[in-house]
Amino acid sequence: MSSKNLFDHLKEINETQTPNYWESLDESSRKTFSNYMINRYLSMEMSFIEVVNIVQQYSMGIIRPRDLYKLYINVIPKGRRFLRYVKGKKEQKYTKELIEYISKHFEIGLLEAEDYINILYETGNQFELKELLQLYGLEDKEIKKLLKKK
Repeated sequence: MSSKNLFDHLKEINETQTPNYWESLDESSRKTFSNYMINRYLSMEMSFIEVVNIVQQYSMGIIRPRDLYKLYINVIPKGRRFLRYVKGKKEQKYTKELIEYISKHFEIGLLEAEDYINILYETGNQFELKELLQLYGLEDKEIKKLLKKK
């Protein structure tokens, strides 16, 4: 018997809903059952969002995978459905050089530096960024290029 993966578990929750499924799994198959990923995929179905949200709110770290499986087979209607995984868009708003200058100046990580820049833009204080870049001897033309959002 081959080890089950996440998609096998999702198919079982959606389509088959065997009550003693968990007991039939071997150890390696049980390890592939991730509460987080099961919740994440199930939440891609609009009609399940509220149920998954409630389950996550009241059970994070508390509910065992076996119990989560049993809960979902009792709540989710049996049926074949395609759960499309929606990825977030990962795009950088600011130039890498600008983030590096801010990181260097405040002696912080790159993610924190990006947060600083976001705060300055949201509060209308971009001129502080310009002044900071001037401290590093950058010309207005270079500064303008760095401050331009992507």
